[in-house]
Amino acid sequence: MKTSPFATKLPFKGSRPAIGLILSTLFLAGLLTFSTLQNINREQAMLERFLKQNGETLIKAIEAAMRTSMMHHMGDSDAVYTLLTESSRANDIVFIIITDKDGEVISQTDNAPPASNFSADRKRLEETEMSVTSLEEQTGIFTVTKLLSLRPHMRRTGMRVGPVNDTGAAHPLTDSIISLGLYTHEFDDARRQDVQHAIFMGAILFLVGSAGLYVLFLYQGMRVAKSTLANMKIYTENVIESIPVGLVTLDSQDRVVSCNRKMEELMGRSIQEIQGRMLNDAFPDCQLTVAEICSSILDYSTECVTGDGKNIPVKIGGSVLVNSEGESIGTVLVIRDLSLIRDMEQQLERSRRMAALGTMAAGIAHEIRNPLGTLKGFAHYFGNQPSATEESQNYARLMESEIDRLNRNISGLLQFARPREPNIVKVSLDDLIRKTVALMERDFSERGLNFHYRCNTGVGVNTDPDMLTQVLLNLLKNSIAATPAGGEVSLAASSDATQVRITVSDNGKGMTEKESEKMFDPFFTTRKTGTGLGLAISHQIIEQLGGTFEVVTAPEEGTAVTVVLPFGQEV
Repeated sequence: MKTSPFATKLPFKGSRPAIGLILSTLFLAGLLTFSTLQNINREQAMLERFLKQNGETLIKAIEAAMRTSMMHHMGDSDAVYTLLTESSRANDIVFIIITDKDGEVISQTDNAPPASNFSADRKRLEETEMSVTSLEEQTGIFTVTKLLSLRPHMRRTGMRVGPVNDTGAAHPLTDSIISLGLYTHEFDDARRQDVQHAIFMGAILFLVGSAGLYVLFLYQGMRVAKSTLANMKIYTENVIESIPVGLVTLDSQDRVVSCNRKMEELMGRSIQEIQGRMLNDAFPDCQLTVAEICSSILDYSTECVTGDGKNIPVKIGGSVLVNSEGESIGTVLVIRDLSLIRDMEQQLERSRRMAALGTMAAGIAHEIRNPLGTLKGFAHYFGNQPSATEESQNYARLMESEIDRLNRNISGLLQFARPREPNIVKVSLDDLIRKTVALMERDFSERGLNFHYRCNTGVGVNTDPDMLTQVLLNLLKNSIAATPAGGEVSLAASSDATQVRITVSDNGKGMTEKESEKMFDPFFTTRKTGTGLGLAISHQIIEQLGGTFEVVTAPEEGTAVTVVLPFGQEV
């Protein structure tokens, strides 16, 4: 499965800030819960201590009152009931009940719960002096249960109070058990407030954590969106910059918004020069019309002048840009340089003409060479006859000279029509050039030309040395023929990591642009003498060797012809 080149991971997976926030929230929630439970337990312990202290104080007060009552009201159970009733009127007391160890009620207030509810408290009294419990039936009520200590007084008075049992005897108060019901509304309210406060803080913490996560996810989502857009922008810019054609974007007013590097190279103008300008102002020599370009079914063809003054043919295609509502927001233009295509077309046409010419030349040369041999033989025969006059002999020698010239032309035609395959070997470029220069030194001296060369590359090339020598000799002969006495002819060689360059230059008469375009055509020459095949054959040879020609010339300024060959290896 292919992924987008500008895809970005989701912010929720493996997000350290999000995990940190969640863990922090959970930690705070746990801390809040622990603190609340600690507060509740601490309040519960404080409540029990308070109830024990308060209950013990109340029970002692009731014991003292009961002793006094028993001293003045011996055997009066109503007095005990009245005492309990009056004591229960305190704000904190709900009920009071006195039972024996078996759970039989001795005396109690009217609103006391059944005595069976305190059976557990009576059992705990065997281990502790006091018991504090809550009534399950009633909320906010705690009981304090304790043994009554009235024995000393009962020995002195022998008092018996309370209801009569089945046998008619009264229940003694000695070793009886008293239970007090005490209100705990304030403590319950405080505990409830703590719980409510904990719930409230928990809700706030949850909301804050949720809001934090939302903001964090939103922020990270924005970062992801921003990163995605940035990646998309970089990706789009790289794609646009890598397009091998010129690209120009315009706004709705036909002002230049942007262009790619290829367009800058094509027109010789930077984006800073043309940005914000109208299309025709940015490219005044192209005569571009956006409406005409966009309405054309085929690409719009025209010629533009580059920043360096070069006239190039171009084809322009256009497309209108629209927004989501279908409204036009600008135009994009695609501009293709047709110079290379035109050059290739011209080269192809030249190759076709050369192929046809070569075939024809081969046939003609074959048909002409044999008769020329016969004619030369007859001219030599008649010129050497004893009866031939001097004039006849001169004519005969002239005929032989012209026949030799025709043979040379025919040999050139045959070489052009049927080029031999190159014999590629590794040779020292410096040695090859020095040998070539040595062959031409006499020609330079006879014409009175200043010749100098620079050759110190130290490299070798994989080439056919004879064919390359023939090319260099042709170039040097053309420079000698085009340079007047006292002029200069030079030869220089250089190399880099990919190629070698051999340049033959002169300060002779030079050529016009039209002449330079035809200089490699067969039979074209600017000289009064010559076949016009030397440079055509040289061009053919360099193509066979995998090289190219570069020509720089101007009338009355001279000519520089450079042979560019693939780089060989050091020797």
